[in-house]
Amino acid sequence: MKARIKWVENACLIGEADSGHGVVIDGAPEIGGRNLGVRPMEMLLMGLGGCSAMDVLSILKKKRLQVTNCVIEIEAERSDNYPKVFTKIFIHFIIKGCNLKDAHVKQAVDLSLEKYCSVSAMLGKTAQITHDYEIIEENG
Repeated sequence: MKARIKWVENACLIGEADSGHGVVIDGAPEIGGRNLGVRPMEMLLMGLGGCSAMDVLSILKKKRLQVTNCVIEIEAERSDNYPKVFTKIFIHFIIKGCNLKDAHVKQAVDLSLEKYCSVSAMLGKTAQITHDYEIIEENG
């Protein structure tokens, strides 16, 4: 796996992934950015949410459960001192579907965060990661 970061101007960068996809990375105006893209630490949280969502959806699909929506909300706290790593991360999963069983959703979320999600494993080295979930039942 490879990535390439190219400086555009000031605090603006373009990230290019090995897959051919790109993303704009920019800083806040107070450091010379123009607020044109996400911050690097925000991308880490989005990576965590994306990685875990893929796991949870895959696990629930293998159980033949009908998931109609999945939203993951993440809040994080950072150290006051440099490097300002994440110290606490809270992940809230909102799973919507038909006939979803609490035990199945709990198992999928736990398996993702404790076994499968690579991003969670890495961020867990510096941050206390906690989570919960809610199930929104839809009529099928």
